[in-house]
Amino acid sequence: MVDESVRVQLLDRRYRELAMSTFVFENRLAHRLSYLRVFASPRIAGLLTHTGQMKAEPRRRAHDTGLLMYSLIEAGLESHDGRHGVARLNGMHRRWNITNDDYIWVLGTFAVMSIRTIMTVGWRPITEAEKQVVIDWHLELGTRMGITDVPTDFAAYDAWFAAYEARMLRRTEAGEQLRDLALGVLCTPIPRPLRGVTKALIPVLIDEPARSALGFRRPNLMARSAVAMILGVRARRRRRNGPPAPFFTIGAPNITYPDGWTLDDLGPHRARQNHQR
Repeated sequence: MVDESVRVQLLDRRYRELAMSTFVFENRLAHRLSYLRVFASPRIAGLLTHTGQMKAEPRRRAHDTGLLMYSLIEAGLESHDGRHGVARLNGMHRRWNITNDDYIWVLGTFAVMSIRTIMTVGWRPITEAEKQVVIDWHLELGTRMGITDVPTDFAAYDAWFAAYEARMLRRTEAGEQLRDLALGVLCTPIPRPLRGVTKALIPVLIDEPARSALGFRRPNLMARSAVAMILGVRARRRRRNGPPAPFFTIGAPNITYPDGWTLDDLGPHRARQNHQR
């Protein structure tokens, strides 16, 4: 019988290879779109509005989410940083009354949506074994966060995810306000003249019912064709050139943390501290 720690370490290595190398573009795209998608849930949008962090520091909240998730992937759940990162996640969320189904859905915006994104725009098809690695890693993360009843394979999780969204997602004023704040952050690295075009193309990459619940209109044929062409060119380049250079280092300086950061720097406590000053 394989030792449990060894099992998780092997899972960490397999998922890290998929998320940070093999399908790194697809994974990063999925994470950005998932960040928007959660605002389609009235309960999640209402909670995020109540906490005030998105309104107080939209860029920091977005970057903290990405830094924490990529730290878990890069370090591995079974590492010291991974265990500390999960503890930080639990500390951020346990004070709020979040249902288990909402937890499963938010976890699915990373797990299910990563696989769906690869299936839709990937430079090559994702194998069934690779899908299972993605699900297994997020199942392990969910278990460590105290989330129960997470579906254990992609087909089951995808069906659960679709049923939840059909039942729960709808358009709200809070969700649209959060969407606009998040779009402003996501488009910041893009040259100003291209930001309007980028915002017009983003809905192409968001499926229903989330697209309508976020207040986006159905993209026209020109927008859909433009996105298909851009992603087709990107996929051909990836097949020709191989994986890109690593993009992430734990603690490295960035626009939000020019002097570097630790896991303890991430999270909503900063918004509250700044608001109190």
